[in-house]
Amino acid sequence: MKTHPSRAILICLAFLLIGQLPLYSIPAQDMITKATITLETAIRNIQLLILVSPQYAYDPDIATALQSYTAAVKNDLDWSSNIIPIAAKENDYRIIDTIIEQYYMTDDIKACLLVGEDMNTALGGDSDYLEQPSIIPWATTGGPSSYGITNTGIICQPYTINICISLLYPTSALPYETKKADIIAALTKFATLRHTHFTNLVHVFESSDLNTNSKQLYQNLAQYKPFSYKEDPRDTDIQLSLSKSYSMYMVHGHSTPAGTDVSTQAQTGWLSADYLDQLQTPFFCADGCYVGGWWSNQLDNDILDASSDAPWYGSKIFTSPFIHAMALGFLSQNGFSKPISFIENVLPKLLSGKTLAEAMIGTCSIGDTIIVGDPTFHFTE
Repeated sequence: MKTHPSRAILICLAFLLIGQLPLYSIPAQDMITKATITLETAIRNIQLLILVSPQYAYDPDIATALQSYTAAVKNDLDWSSNIIPIAAKENDYRIIDTIIEQYYMTDDIKACLLVGEDMNTALGGDSDYLEQPSIIPWATTGGPSSYGITNTGIICQPYTINICISLLYPTSALPYETKKADIIAALTKFATLRHTHFTNLVHVFESSDLNTNSKQLYQNLAQYKPFSYKEDPRDTDIQLSLSKSYSMYMVHGHSTPAGTDVSTQAQTGWLSADYLDQLQTPFFCADGCYVGGWWSNQLDNDILDASSDAPWYGSKIFTSPFIHAMALGFLSQNGFSKPISFIENVLPKLLSGKTLAEAMIGTCSIGDTIIVGDPTFHFTE
């Protein structure tokens, strides 16, 4: 089945059972076979791979921040890391996929953090100034056979997550020094605040016109008490929630990159992405259409365009003093022969103390769940 990205919003309303990732015009096969991909044989048994985009690849200050982060991960989890600068000639998502898969075959890769918004990334949706990346080629191994190719692009199908892919992409429109400072601040946050005790609420806001099948999934999280759940909150409920602390904060409703409508009541219940700067939680989840993407200045053109300076969920990983990681996408998909939702497959393991990366590996999913921030995030027992 083929579908055009201009219909992406309609597909969202149908739970995004099929999503299209258009192929770029670069002759990828030639580039992949000719690319120089060097594995550092001196380091083995790597759990965390970090790829740095061409724009930031050789910035010494970012290199220092990355070294501090990987040292903190080593001290906390005993995970070894490898940092790879991506050269401009290798900046194609299929070549990047080849690099990741080579490490997967030789090392115990659990997570891959991609740093820099100029990283060439596959397209999950593109319509009316809304851009959405896809991590399916990177999260799966086995080449294109793991995600299906047609003559118009890559068709999403049920797939197993082999590697937790996390993005750290600043807003493109910002000056370089601002983006650089944002990346360093985020890495410093990930390095210095390693131990998060699971003592506060798991909190859910959900719109009642979308929760016929998902309400029970969310309420099953009540076994990980304390827990709170509210349908169709008003603006006053949302504002009040910003004054409290949570172990996890989740929203489900009609969404754009800039926020989520969690209520069926007119002119109320809008949770803006800007609120995340105040939200006191280490882990944030947004369930809905286009929450994993950003605003751009372009129309539907089958290219993953740069983000504008408008607010979007993923950009808040840089400005929030509390949030370490986000899960953005269709988190409550169900109705299939086996559990495929992020809520069913990942959250129980995360809430039991596993790292986000370990909780995601081996789970089955349809569509993209975009992870933003620290893939080594975990709750401390």
